[in-house]
Amino acid sequence: MTKLDIRDLVIAHGKNTILTDITLGSFAPGSVVGVLGPNGVGKSSFLRSLAGLAPYGGSVTLDGDENRKLSHNQRARKVAYLPQTLPQATNLVAYEAVISACRAVRHDLPHDHVEELAERVFDRLNIRHIAFQPLNRMSGGQRQMVGLAQILVREPDIMLLDEPTSALDLRWQLGVLDVVRNLVKDKQGLALIALHDINLAMRHCDTLILFGEGGVLSHGTPDTAMTPDILSRAYHVEGRIETCSQGSPFIIVDGLDKRSAANNLQGD
Repeated sequence: MTKLDIRDLVIAHGKNTILTDITLGSFAPGSVVGVLGPNGVGKSSFLRSLAGLAPYGGSVTLDGDENRKLSHNQRARKVAYLPQTLPQATNLVAYEAVISACRAVRHDLPHDHVEELAERVFDRLNIRHIAFQPLNRMSGGQRQMVGLAQILVREPDIMLLDEPTSALDLRWQLGVLDVVRNLVKDKQGLALIALHDINLAMRHCDTLILFGEGGVLSHGTPDTAMTPDILSRAYHVEGRIETCSQGSPFIIVDGLDKRSAANNLQGD
């Protein structure tokens, strides 16, 4: 089982503090965690810090080991990070790109096993039809799927996915989230996923972290982490939390928050 513990996390760019006093404790193994918040609030910086790609203050421990003290190879075997940027549109075919991504960090695996992992990932994601297509001939959505395959093939304990569904239509969004959930459950790992679609997150994530105002506005299960007040504070909109016929909560946005709009006008 995988354990991620975050205590007193502070993230800054130079003298500009982005997020502060982030303490989330431990996440339940096998969980999918939605990372939410408005543009520019620090979701990407948060994921990059957990991946060891950006400096931070405070403590981030992976299975009891401080993240900063792990070597690059140690961290790469535990944690995989998928950025918002799509894989480069090179003349490499998808299969080569995925194999190369695995070999780059899993030097311990024999060649035959890496190929087996790649075959399995292409089947799981239902993208075998583009396995031998060059990336420079793919759509943005296809390249995004290849990027995700490069992460999944490594079989990490923790997946940090920054907007992994942004270039995908609804069918592929649901497929990706189902694959991630099943892998996390099977491995008893963790997935932290930055998403803009709140209803998608509420339906498919076990836990939500909502950032705003330089810190965590709420953290918990979807039915407790999202309230009309929290929605207003985070996004400056008026909305309602309803329940669908299957018992899942979802948001209906009625419009911009009039109080926020009035405050903005007064400040101009």
